[in-house]
Amino acid sequence: MPLTEEEWRAFINEYNGAMHDVEADLAATLERNRLHVETLARDARLPLEGEAIVDTLREGLLRVQDRLNALKRRLTSMREAGEL
Repeated sequence: MPLTEEEWRAFINEYNGAMHDVEADLAATLERNRLHVETLARDARLPLEGEAIVDTLREGLLRVQDRLNALKRRLTSMREAGEL
């Protein structure tokens, strides 16, 4: 059964809040890991390896963000189609 307009608004507000929180967490995690890896690379004198690790972390976090964005697009399309 489709959501009422009020239920839909509440759902979207909750969803948008969750998306904002996840994006903030992803950004903080990436920055924290970048700083740790840069410090490690500096201490170990292996800056290229440190950069490779940062790039690997970034790719993984971006995949998570892409997946969340895909979910957002799917929910939006379901709403437009009247499925929600």
